[in-house]
Formats: sequence, structure tokens, C-alpha cells
Amino acid sequence: MNQLSNIMYRESNGFSYSYFENYSDDCNCMWRKVTEPENVYTIERIDILPEFRGKGFARELIKDAIKRIEAECPKACVEITAEPDEDSGISVENLVGFYVSLGFEKYQNFGSRVHLRLYLDDSVKPHTVYDYPFHFK
Repeated sequence: MNQLSNIMYRESNGFSYSYFENYSDDCNCMWRKVTEPENVYTIERIDILPEFRGKGFARELIKDAIKRIEAECPKACVEITAEPDEDSGISVENLVGFYVSLGFEKYQNFGSRVHLRLYLDDSVKPHTVYDYPFHFK
């Protein structure tokens, strides 16, 4: 199968989900707005069945999530962590490269886990993304 169904959206228990219609539990992107600081969202998890990997489906789900976040908060900072599941066969380096290709920038590297940020509006982006814990100018 080279094609998945339409991307759908739902909210549940404080999380938002973009998912493929026929694969809501197996092919989805889960995110939430954090309570503090304001205007920060975090993509918590991306699940793609192994047979659908490398076909652009994860990219489409993340792009849909970012589009929905931007509609809610145009000046948001979106955080994501590159930390693959042990049995996924995906390396941290591959995940970081994938997220960087979507516009995310690294700001903390712990070896087996890398944190990245994407600013939806450059006017709120600090001069360097490595200014943790500050998110905005």
C-alpha cells in the first residue's frame, strides 16, 4: 500500500491528534499546548507503522499538526524530541535530520535524545535557539 487515507483530527485527554482515517492508533501525530511558558506546544509522539515508513506519511502528519498549531497560535514555538523507540530501527541522527528538514533547530543534545524547536514567527525567535530556558525574545 502506497497511499493512506485522509488526515483527520481529534482531541482527547488534553492532547490533539492528526491521524490517518483508517489508522488512528497506528499512524498519528500527538501534540499539546504546554501550560507554561505561554505559546509553547510540544509534539509528544509520532507513530507510523513500519510498512509506511520512508514514504512521507510522518512528514504529512507533522505538517498537519504544525498547520493546526499555527492556526491557533501564529507566534508559537513548537518543540519536539528526537528519541526513537528502542525496537524501531531508527537512529537519533536520522530523526534529527528528518526534523531539521521540517525547519526544526537543535537546542539541546543528550546523545540518545535531542531536543529541537521550530518558531512559527521569526519575530519571536531568540537570537540563538540554545538560550534555554528562554523561549522568546
